[in-house]
Amino acid sequence: MSEDRLRILKMVEDKKITAGEAAKLMAAMDTPGGTNGKARWLKVRVFEKNSDKAKVRVTVPLTLLKIAGSLGGKFSMMMPDEAKAQMESKGIKLDAESFEDIEKLFDQFAVNGQYKMVDVEDDESGDRVEVYVE
Repeated sequence: MSEDRLRILKMVEDKKITAGEAAKLMAAMDTPGGTNGKARWLKVRVFEKNSDKAKVRVTVPLTLLKIAGSLGGKFSMMMPDEAKAQMESKGIKLDAESFEDIEKLFDQFAVNGQYKMVDVEDDESGDRVEVYVE
């Protein structure tokens, strides 16, 4: 069993998500990216100077963002009031509607299979960070 599946099962065990939410996450993992113009993954890759091999890889199922949105009230309760106020002052909301909007935006980006949202290179070290949906 993959590490990601074990993490999902652990979240169910810890009552952080429901079995139904876990099933959706696992189904999203089984669906290849870009299918039907739907974004499935948010990926972050960090590369060292002059290397095409990623030093750090982070892959998050976008379904997790939707589930996080449905748990928005729970996230808000865990956040310090000062952090919530700072986020809201910058227009960032942790509610289901906001996460649905983000998911729709990612789907629009991923029409051609992959969309690179961020590509940053450090001039001094030459390290590079890419963030994309697929």
